[in-house]
Amino acid sequence: MKISSDALPASKTDSIASSRLEWTMLNVNEPLQQGDAHLISLANGMNLLIDAGPRDLAEKLLLPFLEKRSITSLDLVFISHAHVDHYGGLDALLDHNIELKKLYFNLPERKRCEREVPWGCDYNDVQRIRKRLSSQGIELTRARTGWRQQLGDQSHLEIIYAFDGATPALDKADINDTSLIIKLYHGDFSFLFTGDLNEDVGSYLAESSDKLSADVLKIPHHGIEPIAPEIFFEKVAPRCGLVSAPGQFWRGQMGTRIRSWFAERNIPVYVSGILGHVSVIVEDGALIIRPELAEIDQAK
Repeated sequence: MKISSDALPASKTDSIASSRLEWTMLNVNEPLQQGDAHLISLANGMNLLIDAGPRDLAEKLLLPFLEKRSITSLDLVFISHAHVDHYGGLDALLDHNIELKKLYFNLPERKRCEREVPWGCDYNDVQRIRKRLSSQGIELTRARTGWRQQLGDQSHLEIIYAFDGATPALDKADINDTSLIIKLYHGDFSFLFTGDLNEDVGSYLAESSDKLSADVLKIPHHGIEPIAPEIFFEKVAPRCGLVSAPGQFWRGQMGTRIRSWFAERNIPVYVSGILGHVSVIVEDGALIIRPELAEIDQAK
């Protein structure tokens, strides 16, 4: 399947005014290293970042993108969960004096981190970045389910789910399942950001939340297992999906289940490791998906 600058057909009323939104899924990936970083820019000048990628790839790929856009401050920053491929880029942002006006990052308790030693959450490193941020006057704000903020006349952001450890059925959830689930609304369109959402919370939300539906889904956990169950994707019912992952991860065996789910429903998926940075643009009532490398096979 060849991709160019495609506008999704409008299934909704085109009531969006001239206000523009651009969400860029940054390609903070290399052949054997994945990351997540999503920049949202609004016509009113606000810039938001959801996850920051790993430190080295943020230095190499995120910072040049911000510099190209002349972005020196971020109004809101959300770190979905405490894995370094999502928060490591905070160091790079600090190294380059990018102003972080408000930072939401729910730090995990030590015992949940230590379940993943040596491959996952590093509690000491999480505390290190917390102290570095604090030394520069940046305090972490705890995100909570139901938090909502207006971003402008056409846009608002809502935290659909923030893990609080209070649900007994989720007591053994891993760090991936502590991911913030964030929904962005702009005019008639909506976008769902899912961090590395896993099976336990994916099933829980599919059963308990009525706010999952979205036009564009940031597919969780880089599109590979372990990942949310099919019922979660059915509740979202996306018109397209975005995956931040190296191409071989998405095309490999661990991506088979989710890749097949989207292919069987003829829902397009845009993979940053194949297509480079991918921009989702809302302008004048149209929803446009614009990959950086428009002529590469998508390989659903």
